[in-house]
Amino acid sequence: MSEAESKLRDGLKILGFSGDLLPRRLLEFAGFVLEANAETNLVGASSLEELVATHLLDSLAPFAGRSIHGDLIDIGSGAGFPAIPIAMAFPTVSPVMLEPRAKRVAFLTDIIGPLDLKEASARKSMAETAGRSDLRESADIVTLRAVAAPTTALELAIPLLRRRGKALLYIGRQSEPDQHELEIADLLGAALLEAKPVEVPYLLSVRHAWWFEKKKPTPSGYPRRAKVPSKQPL
Repeated sequence: MSEAESKLRDGLKILGFSGDLLPRRLLEFAGFVLEANAETNLVGASSLEELVATHLLDSLAPFAGRSIHGDLIDIGSGAGFPAIPIAMAFPTVSPVMLEPRAKRVAFLTDIIGPLDLKEASARKSMAETAGRSDLRESADIVTLRAVAAPTTALELAIPLLRRRGKALLYIGRQSEPDQHELEIADLLGAALLEAKPVEVPYLLSVRHAWWFEKKKPTPSGYPRRAKVPSKQPL
């Protein structure tokens, strides 16, 4: 067993994910990512050692000690982080991976079958478009990892949640939302549940998880048209 594989197994145990199946499946997924990365720049990591902490364990750390299920929408999935590790760790989660870049959607579509992710799908779409499609108010969970600044992330995520659904924003150093960000969440129909630090095994970077819950329908004008939320944040 390589040092990277050992770190993955130990890291998963630290996070409370036991058993041999999950690390095997994550390693299989990592193999696909590294193979494709040689031709297409899916992620910055170029080795399993780099993938373990920065992507595999980082994807699952906010869910340590939690039990989740239902329909999940992952905004800006890229190479499948965090949606695929989440689906592997929680088999009752059905993820839709939103990704605007065709090559990455093709990669995700190609690996769904070999990884036996029967309930997963990938859709070529911007989140703004998805928020005005059949996906609007359809998700139990929405995840955003390194996608956008908080107010933009809220505008992209909350319209996709059904009532009582939860949005997870992966944040760096900012420990909790400021008053303006809380007001934007309220405008969009959600409220903060909790904001807490996340410790990722073998990763020195600071991480925080902000969890929001949908309380009421999002006004029909949100999300605004493509690229407006990032260029003109609320």
